[in-house]
Amino acid sequence: MTGHWEDLIISTFEVDKEILESYLPNNTELDLYNGKALMSMVAFTFSKVNFFGVKIPFHQHFGQINFRFYAKSTVDGTKGVVFIREFAPKPLIALTANLCYNEPYFYKNIKVRTTKHKAHRTLKYSYKSMQIAADVSHKTTALTEKSFDKFIVDRYIAFVKQHKTKTMQYKIQHRPWKIVQAFTIHNNNNIISMLPKVFKNAKYIKTCVVDGSFVSVEQGQLQPNRNPNIFA
Repeated sequence: MTGHWEDLIISTFEVDKEILESYLPNNTELDLYNGKALMSMVAFTFSKVNFFGVKIPFHQHFGQINFRFYAKSTVDGTKGVVFIREFAPKPLIALTANLCYNEPYFYKNIKVRTTKHKAHRTLKYSYKSMQIAADVSHKTTALTEKSFDKFIVDRYIAFVKQHKTKTMQYKIQHRPWKIVQAFTIHNNNNIISMLPKVFKNAKYIKTCVVDGSFVSVEQGQLQPNRNPNIFA
């Protein structure tokens, strides 16, 4: 699969370790930041979608919201993410992701709106009464080494549980993303209600905005008894 993931608004929360551990695929463990287990809500624009080189009609520009947490392989230490839930306003995307990639996708009428102003833009993602928005400039900066933002943003692997003993890796290839300068962030706290009630006490930490880029996603299987750099 290829496409563009752009205008990402990423809000991060601290969550009890025990809650996230129940979502871990085999051969992975939590990747903690200063001893804290973190989960992020990522709202972004998905465009120019291609599956196996085929452009999908009516699926070329839409908003998406996902919730992910941070994990690493116990086989080789590779850092990545695990998706808790993902929401898209296109039934075909949700169906394909569930059947082909075993990802926890759900159909929700996610709306995206970008408003251009003289010196900045306003990005807004919403579902019913829940929304997150940001007023951003056109200025971007590279991620700082060992920073909180780099820990959150700089992830190129998704771990997906196939069953109790089988874990798939999805390699997400793209150029290094940059932080977009944000003037204001409008974060509707009830966005967490899109998750199971066990997440209701998640503690908000920070929101950042990222530019995004063209991405390609390829699939492989995490093999505990093989060279960890080789996909099955």
